[in-house]
Amino acid sequence: MANRMTIEESTLEDWAPGYVLEGEGGVSQGLFIDCASSYAPEEFSGFDFLSVLSFDLADGIGTEAVSTVMSGGDTVYASSTNLYVATQRWTDWAVLDEETAIEEAETISTHIHQFDIGGSGGAEYLASGSVDGFLLNQFAMSEYDGHLRVASTDDPSWSWWVSENRPSVSRVDVLARDGRRLRVVGSVGGLGQGERIFAVRFIGPIGYIVTFRQTDPLYTVDLSDPENPRVVGELKILGYSAYLHPIGDGLLLGIGQDADERGWTLGTQVSVFDVSDLANPIRIHQFTLEDSYSQVEWDHRAFLYWAPKRMAVMPVSWWNYDDQSDYWDYFAGAFVLSVGSGGIRPLATLEHEVEVPGIPEDELRFWGPWAILRSLVVGDTLFTVSEGGLLGSDLDTFETTSWIGFRLPDYGTEPITY
Repeated sequence: MANRMTIEESTLEDWAPGYVLEGEGGVSQGLFIDCASSYAPEEFSGFDFLSVLSFDLADGIGTEAVSTVMSGGDTVYASSTNLYVATQRWTDWAVLDEETAIEEAETISTHIHQFDIGGSGGAEYLASGSVDGFLLNQFAMSEYDGHLRVASTDDPSWSWWVSENRPSVSRVDVLARDGRRLRVVGSVGGLGQGERIFAVRFIGPIGYIVTFRQTDPLYTVDLSDPENPRVVGELKILGYSAYLHPIGDGLLLGIGQDADERGWTLGTQVSVFDVSDLANPIRIHQFTLEDSYSQVEWDHRAFLYWAPKRMAVMPVSWWNYDDQSDYWDYFAGAFVLSVGSGGIRPLATLEHEVEVPGIPEDELRFWGPWAILRSLVVGDTLFTVSEGGLLGSDLDTFETTSWIGFRLPDYGTEPITY
């Protein structure tokens, strides 16, 4: 009764999201949305509010241009003219009986909301639609020639009882806007029976899909006819690629894990695929670092490809223990590789050594080097960044040209610069 009374006495301000804006003129607050720029999709997408705020950086942050749709938001992708936000379909499990709950789990889907960002007046909500399954990440969506392509896996990963009864399968859907709806106009399914998507890359009218459970099928999908997408080629190899990157000349670079016939991972794997013949994709080069992993597998921002030198930079880590020598072999740094049709060749390994005053050098090995998080090229210098500092390396020789150590607040050390 108390809850019912609270709801009956509530006002719009109690439900709608608000804002607090701090600026030179003081502090202001109010409702973040208004009815004129708020929408509810035709298909229920949850009780959350998804708002897109647009502002001119030269004028500062304001709340004048806000577009809102009643939905959650998990995955964001943007083209030059449209912003897409995807969220898994909302279900109130508490109100479902057991039979209905199982049916809901077997029909997992993802809602997608489109906003126009091509105008000068701020983002504007356009339409909503849905596809079966769930999305891996933002690379699972891509806009081309007025159509949105979406790769998804129809398998609720948390529902093991569903997976036993119905094998997972992946698909690519093509959507087009029809009024306030994003409608599926073309589909191709049946990708990776019993597997799920590990990597996606759309390049122009072509899609590249990697699924994995024990082997790694790399599918090439022709999307040039939006209403009739089709799988053109398939390559099956051990292991998987978790990130795909085009490197020109019909070549695709894959970074992931090598694996054995059982699907057990063996270490970081870098592959060069020749996809110039879509019907016959082949792996022409492979490079493996045993018992290691790379942050690129789950964070593409950790990867750098420098086209002028056909050079790839990626963080790599491993931690191995030799019980006979009682020695820990630990590496957390970056591998610099030359990649292309001629092969995969290591050029350098870069590390950010830990320097903590007062700690004996033989004990620093237990601290290990700082894990490298990002890399970039400025002029003739390759910079790598870790929590420990910023390292500059000559782009040709990879010799150290500069180092700025960051302050370590936990230990009170000063930055180390030379």
